[in-house]
Amino acid sequence: MQEIKIIYASSAMSEEDFSALFKNSEHIPGQQAQKFNRLMLRGFGKNGAAVTALTSPPITKKNHKKVFTAIPKRKTENVCYRYLPVVNIKGAKNLIILASSFAHTFFSSLFRKTAVVCDILNVSVAMGAVTAGRMLGKPCIGIVTDIPELMVTGHTEKQVKWCYNIIKKCTGYVFLTEPMNDRLNPENKPYVIVEGVCDETLYPNATDEARHTNNSGLHCFYAGLLDEEYGVKAMVDGFLLADIPESQLTVCGKGPYEGELKQIAAEHDNVTYLGVIMNDRVVQLEKEAALLINPRPSAGEFTMYSFPSKNMEYMTSGTAVLGAKLPGMPKDHHPHMYLLEDESAEGIANALKKINALPKEEVWEKGKRAREFVLREKNSVKQAEKVLGLIEKLQG
Repeated sequence: MQEIKIIYASSAMSEEDFSALFKNSEHIPGQQAQKFNRLMLRGFGKNGAAVTALTSPPITKKNHKKVFTAIPKRKTENVCYRYLPVVNIKGAKNLIILASSFAHTFFSSLFRKTAVVCDILNVSVAMGAVTAGRMLGKPCIGIVTDIPELMVTGHTEKQVKWCYNIIKKCTGYVFLTEPMNDRLNPENKPYVIVEGVCDETLYPNATDEARHTNNSGLHCFYAGLLDEEYGVKAMVDGFLLADIPESQLTVCGKGPYEGELKQIAAEHDNVTYLGVIMNDRVVQLEKEAALLINPRPSAGEFTMYSFPSKNMEYMTSGTAVLGAKLPGMPKDHHPHMYLLEDESAEGIANALKKINALPKEEVWEKGKRAREFVLREKNSVKQAEKVLGLIEKLQG
């Protein structure tokens, strides 16, 4: 394959730089988007592409006190992370990011065979890169991981309009599900489906034996947005309703349900709330649990347009997963999960009781086979290969 130069515009930072910048912050930025983009970058690099991560660090007044931040570039895993300077002043920050992104993309691509790939939800850096790319006639691929106006964490009306402007400028797309293409691609531009990417570097480290031999209770774990709309209340209520002896539910994340969860954790010794923690700690807890729960319900408009990256991370851990049969979930995932027949608290309670009654070896094997499946079929090299094929098609 001929080497392709890719400028990847997003908020993705190297793990080292992200940790150094935010490990002591009370408001750690969302880590799922970081992980998805970082894995795509790694996949491009392993496929032989020359990749520059053009990054707008996810700095806000809440999570970082400095007015000006300049992070040195870093080369890691065949990817060069080039961080745009951040002036942490409302209004000025986004304009400077947009202008810097445009300038870097334009002059880096002027006399080279280049493609632009952008996370359309990172508005300023994506708009700058895509505008420059289109001016130079370069392929511009928009990665769309959420319908902008349906995001639970919310974009303002103005930000949603900017997202759609970026989508319109792109010459091709990466969607998580087919319904996203139906909704966002009226001109039938070329696209590929990448429902998620697993991190093939996450290997169990002596926790398999602990899972295999531990016969006490059922240790459940959830990490993500704490929102009743995402089924978190039903999960907690269902766990308590199941009342399995020596069971434990550990939860981390933040969101509207946080206050009620803190109260429940204070009243029940078998429910633990850890708040927001760094991703490496989340991964370790996922490996140590007996069952990982994703309570996101199958009803609701947003579910058909999304595939939760949490499922991919869960399955990569090697721990068994319980969740709903979501409309956006490919059928090849179904055999590798315990699927909820009833998504209410009562239904979750019944599912937990059934899983707890199974031989521990059977539950452990379910998680092990799920891990083997995603490592084989959904690794970063394979998923990035799809996008590189799209770029080659657009370059002609």
